Amino acid sequence: MRYFILLIGLLAGSATLNAQFPYVQKFNYPAQLPTQVIYDMLADNRGYIWLATDKGLFKFNGRLFVKIPFDITSMQSVSYLQQDDQGTIWCMNFYKELFSLRNDTLRNYQFKDKRIKNESVIVNYTATKDHIWFASLENLYQINKHTGETIERIYSPEYLGITSLIRNGEEVVAYGAKGWIFTYPSRKPAWTKTSFMYNDTRMMSSGKYIYGTQIGKSRLPAFTVKNGILKLTKPFEVPDNVLVFHFASTSASEQWICTQTGAYLWNVETGKTNLIFPNQSITDIVKDYQGNYWVSTLDNGLFVCPSLNNKLYTINAGNGFDNISRVTTINNDTIVTGNTKGMLTAFSLSKENRMHYELPISTEIQFINYDVNDKVVFSNRGIINFRSSKPIKESDYGKSVFRDQNKNLIVASYNRTYVLNNPLGPNSNATPDTTGIPLYSHYMKENIFRKGLRIPVFRNARSSKTLLSKTGKYFWIAYYDDLYRYCFSDSTFVVRKKNDQKIVARTLFETSDLLLLAGTSNEGLYVIKNDKIIQRFYTGNGLKSNNIKSIAERDGKIWVNTDETLQIIDLKTGSITNLLDEYGLAGLTVNDFALHPKKLILATTVGLVVNDYRGKPVNESIFFPVLKALSNGTELENNQVLAADQNNISFNFDAVQYKIPTNLLYRYKLLGIDTSWKILSYNIGNLNFYQLPPGRYEFKIQAYDKNGIYESQLKSFQFTILHPFWQRWWFILLVLILTGFLIYLFFKVWSKRLILRQGLKERLFKSQLVAIRSQMNPHFIYNVLNTVQGLLYDNRKAEVGNLLANFSDLMRKTLQSSDRQHHSLKEEIENLSLYLELEKARFDKNFEYKIELSLQDDPADLIIPSMLLQPFAENAVKHGLMHKSGYKELILQFNQSKLGLDVYIIDNGIGRKQSALINQRNKSKPQSFATKAISERIELFNRLYKQKILHDVTDQFDEHNYPSGTVIHIFIPRYEVDKVDL
Repeated sequence: MRYFILLIGLLAGSATLNAQFPYVQKFNYPAQLPTQVIYDMLADNRGYIWLATDKGLFKFNGRLFVKIPFDITSMQSVSYLQQDDQGTIWCMNFYKELFSLRNDTLRNYQFKDKRIKNESVIVNYTATKDHIWFASLENLYQINKHTGETIERIYSPEYLGITSLIRNGEEVVAYGAKGWIFTYPSRKPAWTKTSFMYNDTRMMSSGKYIYGTQIGKSRLPAFTVKNGILKLTKPFEVPDNVLVFHFASTSASEQWICTQTGAYLWNVETGKTNLIFPNQSITDIVKDYQGNYWVSTLDNGLFVCPSLNNKLYTINAGNGFDNISRVTTINNDTIVTGNTKGMLTAFSLSKENRMHYELPISTEIQFINYDVNDKVVFSNRGIINFRSSKPIKESDYGKSVFRDQNKNLIVASYNRTYVLNNPLGPNSNATPDTTGIPLYSHYMKENIFRKGLRIPVFRNARSSKTLLSKTGKYFWIAYYDDLYRYCFSDSTFVVRKKNDQKIVARTLFETSDLLLLAGTSNEGLYVIKNDKIIQRFYTGNGLKSNNIKSIAERDGKIWVNTDETLQIIDLKTGSITNLLDEYGLAGLTVNDFALHPKKLILATTVGLVVNDYRGKPVNESIFFPVLKALSNGTELENNQVLAADQNNISFNFDAVQYKIPTNLLYRYKLLGIDTSWKILSYNIGNLNFYQLPPGRYEFKIQAYDKNGIYESQLKSFQFTILHPFWQRWWFILLVLILTGFLIYLFFKVWSKRLILRQGLKERLFKSQLVAIRSQMNPHFIYNVLNTVQGLLYDNRKAEVGNLLANFSDLMRKTLQSSDRQHHSLKEEIENLSLYLELEKARFDKNFEYKIELSLQDDPADLIIPSMLLQPFAENAVKHGLMHKSGYKELILQFNQSKLGLDVYIIDNGIGRKQSALINQRNKSKPQSFATKAISERIELFNRLYKQKILHDVTDQFDEHNYPSGTVIHIFIPRYEVDKVDL
């Protein structure tokens, strides 16, 4: 989600070097802002900022730009933003189409009067409580807002007369180009002639009155209108070559002139102006409920100014040269700055004069120390004064310096901390003067920097800060691995924590009551008294970051700059204030700061930001305009009673926060379920509660700033979920009675079905016995024995042995299948093969059979009803092939599909019609397993297992239409192993 991350920007752009303007922030396009072209803006009474752009209407809540859809439109571009007394947002496009915002959609407003659509040019419109006033060049329409019907059309007194239309409360004012003015309400609404003639006029409402004047490049006197009376004031003082676009009002006392080259704050009574936002084509200015100024442009997007009290000074014009790394005050008027390019500048606050010192570009300025006695400034680039832009001395003095009582220079550098002789004296390269400082004698080293030079070197270790105590008796050095205190009287002490752990300080500061403040890069701020830590401030008790960059003191309070923000600590109470929030500078990156007697001076990445210690008026309330509850997609009303099945509740909510929107949090609880508050992040805008039990609920939610400065009013939503009817006593009794009846009915039906199923099994068993009898009938046995006899007469003993073996196997398998209703396809094929081998022996060499398999699974894994296929094969042999002369063939095909098994039994016999005639002549001949018995057995299987076995018989004919055989098709569904009897 894109959220409100503002990129630090300078609205002044190419402003003159000496100009100073309010500090502003710019939205990044297109990552945050959807367009660079903004025609109009509106800060509504719910806290939202609305942008009318070339790409449509957008709503902004501090975190996200939301594009508002149209129902019907001829173009996306909109302008003329307004909010009526009922809170409805209105806008218009350049095709004369008017829209109102309803249910988060821009609805095309339908005028009933066709004359409005035929107007060539629309000047403006305004929406009051009950009316819409619509102005063209020639006519003024009063329209019923609720019906769209025209109440009255008011002609302009002179052709092409109307140039402006505005309202102030319920007062509506229209101005004609030749001095005509129309006001409503009045005793008799009509045009009134005045002596003030303007051509292209724009008017604006300040809340107190309506004011206006001619736009463009003319500078005629402005006028005010109140209660229908027009009064002239002074012309505004804007350069003649500046093109005026528009007027804006951010309060009753703040009126703005929006021009092609910037925005001017305008005193309507005196005509005095002050250029505030320069070098942009300003289209509008609005102020939100938290006091931020929003500045829209025609071609460079959107800017926000947190406060007009924060002035931004450009010190070093050029790419990257205004990234100020250090700043210090010299006196009430002069400050010295250093930037990340190694440049030093003396700056006059009153005259805004700058003196840049002649130094080559180098690494950034690490420190700036002012020596009050000699009136010089020490830095890591050398020594400067205020009489010449040329440095007194160029030298790298490391990270920090101070001067002792003999004016020697103690230097903290990257590899050691040492003492140099007075750099301003005649013998600056000599051994330092150690008179009255016994400490130095213990640290003297030979041949440092040059042969023969003796100087004190305290440690050959990297150090970051040196600090001379206000007592003048001792000093501290912050090394990369420890904190030392040195006494000039010859003693050294290592300052550590209670458990003897080291203090690694980044910066040091001594308070007016002689407390040492040690700022670290990852442990926060230590307060040290008599070499003992007495307090610690860190992220756990209020600091925004543990990385301390600089420290100062004012009025007994400690000012601490971290890599996150600037904060004030009250050492007595322990309270911490977020200063940048209070001053409207939230999100500003501060490298260093200085406390001028009358001004707070901030060294930032975009220049110097100066504030007169005037905190921005803080509106501690956060606007919380949206809390909706929905059930099954339908919006609920507060205190609504819901049915039991409406127990999935969603809450949509939206708080509007422009002060570091990422600091926005929500706390909520659903009374009836929750006993404690729960926390939500700023980017969560909905909550869902599923399957809520019956009861009365109250959803409470509040938006607040995690810094503890702002919070919204507590919002709540109450609803009740009824118990379902089945939890009431009468329904429970009814259910018990019905349950008893159903149990009785169930057992009755179950017993009936059980008896029926048992009957089916018995009938199936009987049909199975019939099938066995058919397979083992005396005639079949006689035929087999007769075949054996014939083979014996022919002395074909080997075939007799095979025949008897097949016969015995068939009898054994038949008996084994007699107690099972199902078996595997493999077993069925084996039984068929045994039977057909016996028949083949009987027919001798005139009979052949084939078994063709097309299966995805192993035949042993496929389950089919037992003894189902053999009767079909037997009928094919005895009725189709037995009476056929010549070659006889029987084909059995098994094709597996997803649904089951398709079996085809194909013979080339005499056909069913001829077989029926033969059977009628041989009624005394034993019958095979009848078709009726087969159908009955299949029907029993279907009823018992709820799966359909299908079979049909098709006659085949040759090219002369003579019977050429029969095709029997049997479909056997897939049976699950665990659901059949094996």
